[in-house]
Amino acid sequence: MVIPPNVAVINKSILYSDTVLPLKDLGNNLNVCSISNVSEYSLDRCLKIIFESNPDVVFNTIQYSESREKVYFYTDKLISTKAWDESKVFKYHPLSNSKEILDEIERLFREEDSKDAECISLYNVSNLFKKYNDEYDNIIKKYCYYFERVLCKEYCDSDIIVDGFDYKNKEMTISIDLFDRFDFKKMVFSKDNGDLYVSKSESVYSQEILALIGKGLSELYDELIKYSDYFDQCVYNNRTFNSNFLFDVSSHGVRVYVGLSYFSREFELSSLSYKNDYDYKCNSLKVLELLQDREDELFKKIFVRIDDCPKWSRQILYQIRQEQLTKEQKLIEEKRQKRLNLKRILFPWSNK
Repeated sequence: MVIPPNVAVINKSILYSDTVLPLKDLGNNLNVCSISNVSEYSLDRCLKIIFESNPDVVFNTIQYSESREKVYFYTDKLISTKAWDESKVFKYHPLSNSKEILDEIERLFREEDSKDAECISLYNVSNLFKKYNDEYDNIIKKYCYYFERVLCKEYCDSDIIVDGFDYKNKEMTISIDLFDRFDFKKMVFSKDNGDLYVSKSESVYSQEILALIGKGLSELYDELIKYSDYFDQCVYNNRTFNSNFLFDVSSHGVRVYVGLSYFSREFELSSLSYKNDYDYKCNSLKVLELLQDREDELFKKIFVRIDDCPKWSRQILYQIRQEQLTKEQKLIEEKRQKRLNLKRILFPWSNK
């Protein structure tokens, strides 16, 4: 408990108890006030706010009930809890530039798609990153299914979770429960000259596990390390090619927004790699209604320079873009040929 220098607290240690203390044992003329729904995590913040907002109060004792998540203040006069109540309320402001955002989105919806071969829509970029995220997850699911089948032959009901890959240190971490006790132990694997080994482990069965599923773990390690660039490379605060929006691209997904600083962004639309729905940061009903069920359309209308995307993705995006433009050109030629054929049928003399 941190006590501000201008606050008087007689008993400087928090009393942890679920029973309300008898006032007569603490002294004469004391008041008791309680605040509910205060988790242990937020207790220090609560005390700080109460102390600072009641500088003329003498605090005799502070009591905290862990089971009830309730804090009691025994004081010489009634305290005000207004500052604490207000601290739990999120305050929002209307968009300062909602008209500009609306106008920009409406303009993009009306605009013809870019034909620039050096650019690609954010919709295509987002789909590529979703594809890689799905591939990564499916690889892990396939190997976990195999590992559990092998381990269950030796250790009854075994569960295994791949926690992830530390690409900086080139370590793969798994959590394993061999006896269905909901007691997962972490194991960390590395490679030396292509040889997989256990670098850290909470399990006493690490060598047995390595012997049983080591070959599969080594294959999984090799599969996951291929995604190093996908997870490590990212771009932030880049300008889009044909709009006033900025964009970010990372393994988490694609975001378009207004405002350089994350905390000052009034509008943000995110297409995350690990989910299908879009995420919003926007306090304007008009903007939300304009975009409702049209998020894909907006992402298809916003183009970015391929060279502004993460380096690993550029060659793939150039190929996607070239195939896209070739297909569009083929459709244009087919329509043109159909018009010529129709003209020959309707006006045969014009061909002479």
